[in-house]
Amino acid sequence: MRSVRVRLRAAEFSAMMRAIGEWLDANRYLPTRYKYDHNEDAVLVTVDFAAEVAAEVAAEAFATRFDGIYQSSGQPPPSDRNAA
Repeated sequence: MRSVRVRLRAAEFSAMMRAIGEWLDANRYLPTRYKYDHNEDAVLVTVDFAAEVAAEVAAEAFATRFDGIYQSSGQPPPSDRNAA
C-alpha cells in the first residue's frame, strides 16, 4: 500500500478536496481509501493507493502535486513536516 498525507487548511478543505478529485479523475488515478483527521486549524487527508507499481507512480505524482508526504507500507510513519 502507498499512502500520501496532505495537510489542508480547514477554510480551504472543500475547494481542495474538489481539486484533488478533479486531479485524480484527470490523471485516471483511483485511490483505494481516503481518511480525514482534524488537527487544530487544518485537516490531514490521507489518500491510499494500491500496492502495484502503477500505484507508486500515482502516489508520488499526487504527493508532488499537493505537497504531501509519501509513504509506502514498508516505511516507518513520517513525521508531519507541515505541522504547526
